[in-house]
Amino acid sequence: MITGLHHGCVIVSDMERSLEFYRDKLGLKELMNLKFEADPVMMDLPGTEPRQHLVMLKAGDAHLELIQYLAPRGKKSDHAPCDFPNMHICLQVDDIKATYAQARAAGIDTFHREPDFIEGSGTALDGYGYVYFRGPDNEILEFIQPPKQR
Repeated sequence: MITGLHHGCVIVSDMERSLEFYRDKLGLKELMNLKFEADPVMMDLPGTEPRQHLVMLKAGDAHLELIQYLAPRGKKSDHAPCDFPNMHICLQVDDIKATYAQARAAGIDTFHREPDFIEGSGTALDGYGYVYFRGPDNEILEFIQPPKQR
């Protein structure tokens, strides 16, 4: 039986650049950092000898795993937000305007626009603050502020 969501994962092209972004600019805490030989069957890479650099980061009660494939080397895949399969990572914040300002001051300039609050939609989304932006490999990220924290 599923008891929760442990982590999301982003496959990255350059671990140091991604750590600078997620750990140093966004403030996620590094829990694990290791390089190892991965199981080619488990990774669905038969006929290869996968080698990974894996870093596990903590964001509140959740975890974000970054994996760089040292071998085999991956290739860039550009998807529009509406393409599938596609996912994004959403980071919950207490004050979206302050978090946005801190991220901008840290040098993150990939926001789609300024944060906004959903009002008057007549749906369960009313009161949420949100903003989308991009990570170092063009991955889609979001900050969200739930209504009760506004």
